[in-house]
Amino acid sequence: MIKPSIIIIGAGATGLIAAKELSRLFKVTILEAQSHTGGRLHSISMQGNLIEAGAEFVHGNPPFTLALLKKAGIDCVKTEGEMYRKRNGRFTRAVEITEGWDGLLEKMKAVKEDISIQELLETYYGGPGNELLRRHVKSYAEGFDLADITRASVKALYREWSTEDYNSYRIPAGYSKLALYLQKQAETQGSSVFTCTPVKEVEWQQGAVKVYAADGEKYTADKLLVTVPVSVLQQPASNAYIQFTPPIHFDENTAGKIGFGAVIKVVLKFKNRFWQEDAGFVLSEELFSTWWTQLPDLTPILTGWLGGPGAAAISNETDEAIVEKSLASLAAIYDKPVLALKEALVQAMVFNWQKNQYVMGAYSYATMLSETAINIMTTPLAGTVFFAGEALYTGVHPGTAEAALASGITAAASIINSGKYP
Repeated sequence: MIKPSIIIIGAGATGLIAAKELSRLFKVTILEAQSHTGGRLHSISMQGNLIEAGAEFVHGNPPFTLALLKKAGIDCVKTEGEMYRKRNGRFTRAVEITEGWDGLLEKMKAVKEDISIQELLETYYGGPGNELLRRHVKSYAEGFDLADITRASVKALYREWSTEDYNSYRIPAGYSKLALYLQKQAETQGSSVFTCTPVKEVEWQQGAVKVYAADGEKYTADKLLVTVPVSVLQQPASNAYIQFTPPIHFDENTAGKIGFGAVIKVVLKFKNRFWQEDAGFVLSEELFSTWWTQLPDLTPILTGWLGGPGAAAISNETDEAIVEKSLASLAAIYDKPVLALKEALVQAMVFNWQKNQYVMGAYSYATMLSETAINIMTTPLAGTVFFAGEALYTGVHPGTAEAALASGITAAASIINSGKYP
């Protein structure tokens, strides 16, 4: 019996797990624009040390991620170390919960008609006595969720923050190991994966699709699953944009209702450690406000994180300029001359995801209009064209590998249910 065929655009976590789920019933072809699979799960070597260019931690207890890691036999270890905060010239051990946080959650819970987190802060916490809480909420929303607080949904942030599990884990073998496991599972069942194959145009009708790659190659199938980042669907002038003929049921304005944040990671390897021996995370009010170590690994590597509008503001600068800014932040935190840090620096790597033409950002956050957009975008088009990705996930693990995996599994089920398959 000849299997029906499907093309999946994008070999990130969503596309790979969808391929794994579908390859039993479908002839699956995956087209990936970049030279590697895994998308924003991308582990690389830094002088023999494994570092993550994209997703780094497993936050909380995400069911799909942990189940896959267990099935694949990939170890997952709890992060170690204390959390320090530098404020007003002094280090303190940071507490998990900021004073007033529980009251903030109650205010968020009580919101009937959705508003932005900035509007909530202005309404209930506008006074001078609440300055510290306002600053913390803004920093957390921008730094962790990568959100523009003028657009970020209070209801969505409440759903995430009120269920948050502050445990986090690392994958010593790297997130790419999980992506490669999914790829191997799909290929073992007959899936074909083509990297360096950006898609430029899709022609479709019910039950048939033609997909044209940038190199002029044409691929045909019965169905199509699109798993590119939502940022690609938001920017028709970008090189990564895909033209659909006839037009599909949404455009860039619909996709633009979903927030998509910016991030810059700077990984710095030094000759020796100069930070606290037990430090896991270091928080501050500098430009690069968040830093973390490799504990339990004692390698002298620090990772600096700048997320949200702050990252977007400097995303067009050179890597050299960004390293300078990160060192200035680190020098201010540890009261060291920048020159001394430069002399102790062995290597620096910058991961500026806004400059990746096939991603153009980091991960999504929910605006007050996201739910409507997601409902439209995840509606199958004539049982033929489907969309999935971490931005189209609506659970309690937004912007994560878990969101990407869950969306891919949901999409695969929708595709299978769209026809009668053995």
